[in-house]
Amino acid sequence: MDHDVRAVLETMHRAADYKTWSEAAGELDRLDGLDEWKDDEASEHYDWRLIRSRLRQIRQFRAEKQTLKLAHHLRQGLHWNLGNIGNPALYRCARIGTKKLIGEYVHEVCDALNELAASDLPEFPQADKHKFFHDVALSYGRSALMLSGGATLGLFHVGVVRALYREGVLPEVMSGSSAGSIVAATVGSRRADDLEELLDPQNAYYHFWRVLPLRQMLRRGSVMDQTQLRRAIAKNIRDLTFEEAYKLSGRAINITVSPAGSNQQPKLLNYLTFPYLYLREAVLASCAVPVLFPPVMLMSSDEAGNRTPYMPLLRWNDGSLKSDLPMLRLRRLHNVNHFIVSQTNPHVLPFVSEREPGTRGLRNSARDYAYSTVRSQATSVLNFARATLPIKRLHGPLDAATSILDQDYRGNINIYPQASLWRYIQVTSNPKLDNVRRFLLEGERAAWARVEMIRAQTAISMTLERCLEAVETAGASNARRKLQGPALMVVRDRSGGSAVPRL
Repeated sequence: MDHDVRAVLETMHRAADYKTWSEAAGELDRLDGLDEWKDDEASEHYDWRLIRSRLRQIRQFRAEKQTLKLAHHLRQGLHWNLGNIGNPALYRCARIGTKKLIGEYVHEVCDALNELAASDLPEFPQADKHKFFHDVALSYGRSALMLSGGATLGLFHVGVVRALYREGVLPEVMSGSSAGSIVAATVGSRRADDLEELLDPQNAYYHFWRVLPLRQMLRRGSVMDQTQLRRAIAKNIRDLTFEEAYKLSGRAINITVSPAGSNQQPKLLNYLTFPYLYLREAVLASCAVPVLFPPVMLMSSDEAGNRTPYMPLLRWNDGSLKSDLPMLRLRRLHNVNHFIVSQTNPHVLPFVSEREPGTRGLRNSARDYAYSTVRSQATSVLNFARATLPIKRLHGPLDAATSILDQDYRGNINIYPQASLWRYIQVTSNPKLDNVRRFLLEGERAAWARVEMIRAQTAISMTLERCLEAVETAGASNARRKLQGPALMVVRDRSGGSAVPRL
């Protein structure tokens, strides 16, 4: 191996921040001749002719100041994954970045949207502008970051969140189950400017585990002390309802919980579905792994702001059992059509890899076929056992096992830790500060390899959200100005009646 290449690889391996890592990755791409691949527009993996054509049209309309043509062009042609530019194959060739044509197209679209939002032209009035951004944002869709379960391995999520936050690509929609719910709720219960301090491992509390004495295990029917878990959650998550957290952070936090009994479905808790539920109990329930912890009763705020039980006859437990990654519900509630997954579930990691779904090749196809076949057969066996075994006590565990097998644990972009014996040893341990730092750095480094892919695939939707917010704010300001002037003259009716406003 060339000396220069070895030196750059060593720099990447030892990098403590994204800037250092990305510069080294770019240099390594250059040394390997991949800059030529990036400059070459053509590829079988996307419709490069379509993207080039639309880029030229947008540039032409902007140069000629044809605002209405630009808006019309974007309105009917701006869709997620246009020309298959989100194809994972386009992001596997180089260590950082992809085809320059894709970057130029995304950048031009974002500039055009910002220009339209800032325009003040008679032919594109405020009402038309608001409708344009509202409709395009709805049509284009949004991205969500989904944090899986994983017990102590969930510290990996903190590193992922920190990397995405520092690079400005952390989605406003987040979901979390079990360990992931702690990270999501911690982020979602604070203002954006508080996150940097929060993501410092010295400012968080990571002692979630305490094994109960044998006598208490038998009495409570659980292995771990839920009081300790509750204490750790309280130290990291503010005591807010979902609605209060959304107003404070601006992030739509979603937490999954599974029913402890029958005749109930898994719930996705957020500011739309359950605005008055408290975050802390929701997270406690989502972390309540059967056998390790008892199920949890959720708490709600009543109309007077008092803390009251939510449906006190019901109990809830680990969200990852039946809904680790609640994609369907996020699609319906938050208009999400692009999913970034940070996956740390111990029972999932051995069966996944860093390659994205749809990867070509005989070996990958054979692996996918074998995995799907084994999973299908195992699900059939479990369903048969659940239907025929007379012992009702086994129905619950069999149902949970079936639910685990039935779930899809991958998104559009997937971020995984490396499966290793060291990580599995740490699953139910209280990590020392050095181990916390190790987990976080591993999460960051895994996310760094996906940052430019995430940036390219989220830039337009994030720009649409910001533009829509700016247009709505400007519209509200204009409305207030209209109400404030021209001044109202209050004329008193001489008969002693009520005041009458006149322009």
